[in-house]
Amino acid sequence: MKILFAYDGSDSANAAIAKAGELLDGTRGEAVVLSVWEPLTVAAIKAARFGGPVAVPPDAASEDERSEEQARELAEHGAEVARQHGFDASPLASADARAIADTIVQQAEELDADLIVVGARGLAGVRAFLGSVSNHVIQHAHRAALVIPPQGG
Repeated sequence: MKILFAYDGSDSANAAIAKAGELLDGTRGEAVVLSVWEPLTVAAIKAARFGGPVAVPPDAASEDERSEEQARELAEHGAEVARQHGFDASPLASADARAIADTIVQQAEELDADLIVVGARGLAGVRAFLGSVSNHVIQHAHRAALVIPPQGG
């Protein structure tokens, strides 16, 4: 079984990994822990859709490099959490080209994941303008998805 964990470093994301480890005891397989980062140009385009400023700072490339590095570190941390719960996990950082949830679904397709695991609430906050990430993943993924409510319910 190949599992894709959507990971933003939140308590909800950590609880989702722990609960999946509990629920899948004995059937754990390969896991990829995905952290999605958003390039400044994508953020500016999203802001423009909602009447916000469109300006992209001149140092956008260096800011994007920092964001990508932070996402890599976050994904590695998430992979370590997954390993602690019995998964053979590797990290993956991916740039958001449109929406965080779309990136999760796209990565699940590319990896041919059998299962997507997401926490019901994370750090996406206002970045998820048109609804929750977990809701979008459930509606648009063409594979099984497991949403773990807060506190690992």
